[in-house]
Amino acid sequence: MLTLPINKQSKQHEWKTILTIAHNSGFPTHNIHSLKKKLEVKKQQQKLLNLTPQQNKKWIVFIYHSPLIRKVTNLFKQSNLRIALRATNTTYQQQPEKLAQNNPSGIYKLKCNTCNRAYIRQSVTSMTERHKEHVRYI
Repeated sequence: MLTLPINKQSKQHEWKTILTIAHNSGFPTHNIHSLKKKLEVKKQQQKLLNLTPQQNKKWIVFIYHSPLIRKVTNLFKQSNLRIALRATNTTYQQQPEKLAQNNPSGIYKLKCNTCNRAYIRQSVTSMTERHKEHVRYI
C-alpha cells in the first residue's frame, strides 16, 4: 500500500482491507498500526537518503589484512565516506618479471610481505592464467 502509486482514497480503502484481513487472521491491530508506522519512517528515510547528493561522498582506502577490517568499515556507513579495500600482497605483485614474460607452469613460491610466510604451490596452468583465476575468485 505504501509503495504503490495510488491516490489517497485508494490508500484508505487498501488500509481498511489490510486491517480487516489482519483482524480475521487473528493479528492484533496495534501491531499492524506499528508496522505501518515503521514502514512509513523507513520510506521517509530512504527519500532523505536519495535527496542527499552522492557526489559529496569521499573515498577512503583501507588496506585489507583480515576479515576484522569489515567491522571497522561498518562504522563509516552512516558517514559521508565510502570505503574501498585494497590488498597489499597480491599474486600479481609477487610474480617475478621473468615468469610473467616466459609464462611457465610448474612449482612456484610466493612470499607474504605482511607475515613473511611462504606459499608454495604446483600448478599445471601458466602463472598468467593462475593470476586470472585468482582475480576471478576474488
